[in-house]
Amino acid sequence: MGDELFDQNAAEITEITEAAATAADEVVEVTGNYGVPADMPAQPFTEETAAAPAYEAPAYEAPVVPEFPSAPVETGNILNAGAEVLREIKARVLELDELKVRVGDLSEKQQQLDKEIGAKQKAMDSEISSVVTKRRAEVEKSFDETIEQTRGRLKNVKAKRDKFKGTKVDERVSAETAELNEQIRGLKQDVRGIFSREHISRIFNNNYFFTMYMPDGLGDFLIILLSVVILLALPFGVYRFLPEAAKKPIVLVAIYAGVIVLALLIFTLIFKFVKEKHAEALKQAKLLRDKIERLKKRIRKMEKSIRKDKDESQYGLEEYDEELSGLEHELDDVINRKKQALSEFENTAKKDITEEIKARFSEELERMKSENAAAYKQQAEAESKIKSLSVDISSKYETYLGKENLSVPMLDSLTDIIDKGNAKNVAEAITYYKNNLTGTV
Repeated sequence: MGDELFDQNAAEITEITEAAATAADEVVEVTGNYGVPADMPAQPFTEETAAAPAYEAPAYEAPVVPEFPSAPVETGNILNAGAEVLREIKARVLELDELKVRVGDLSEKQQQLDKEIGAKQKAMDSEISSVVTKRRAEVEKSFDETIEQTRGRLKNVKAKRDKFKGTKVDERVSAETAELNEQIRGLKQDVRGIFSREHISRIFNNNYFFTMYMPDGLGDFLIILLSVVILLALPFGVYRFLPEAAKKPIVLVAIYAGVIVLALLIFTLIFKFVKEKHAEALKQAKLLRDKIERLKKRIRKMEKSIRKDKDESQYGLEEYDEELSGLEHELDDVINRKKQALSEFENTAKKDITEEIKARFSEELERMKSENAAAYKQQAEAESKIKSLSVDISSKYETYLGKENLSVPMLDSLTDIIDKGNAKNVAEAITYYKNNLTGTV
């Protein structure tokens, strides 16, 4: 009977052996940092994961495999062996199962450590960034306050200097145009004398009167044209404020006629009783007024030239200039010291701060990395044992028993059958099990 089962399995030896080799090669490949597979999705770090204790994989102890006698030498077929071979196979299957559980535990441990290492690294980087930014801001703030104070003092001194210079320029303008201003005052007095002697009202001693009645330039004619335009627009302004009941075309015509007649009447009366009656006196007054305008133009030209003069030596600004120079030098010095302080901070203090914070985190990080490396090494060793043991089981036992008969419950059942005397060897136990399972006994 054993030979018949052997003949049935013999044809499957090559196929089963190849399948066993393929299954043995399907070992988990561990890649990435700290032994975590590259395609393992990252899990977000939370307060719960940070507070949770580090995962500890159970300590692995290889089960003791008893030394069982080999299969009978006369046949070399384990199907002819007894229960002792089944117990040996069970021990090896249990060892393989424990190794697989061990690999899973170590992989889980590495994932947990990776998350903890990432969270710790993130916390360290965040603290470094926060402390460095705060310290740099403190350095900048102290210098910026001094810079702003110095600039404020510069602004105040410049304002005082400009005000003092303005006063001195005004004094210079007044001094250098004093003679011309005196001439203007004399000419104005002469004009008033003419109006007084001729008994001409002072209300006519203005530019508009002489422009309207004695024009002598383009500017005067432009003023006359503007006056005419205003006169023509005036009726519309009056008409606009009339009640709605009074807003009729005839009313607008009447307003136009009234305004024009009134304007012509006033113009004619002034022309007849002022312009013609005092023509010679007004002509003399006009000549004097023209001379006054020429003197005013000279004064404006002189004032413009004085204010544009770049030579400030005559204004006594040395004290202000000396103070401004000192403040500008002080401002440049503070700015340069700020740049130097920031440079020293970047080159020295920043590194010291970074190293100090890293030192506080390094012990914990190194411990977790060491644990991770150890777990990775243990996983690699366990996977190597799995591969070796899988090949050994497949090549020695699976080719005879079949994969379906290599489970622990099945091996226990076959062992029990032999121990109870229902079968003499493995082959008979398998047959007995199948007959009882199918209900053929």
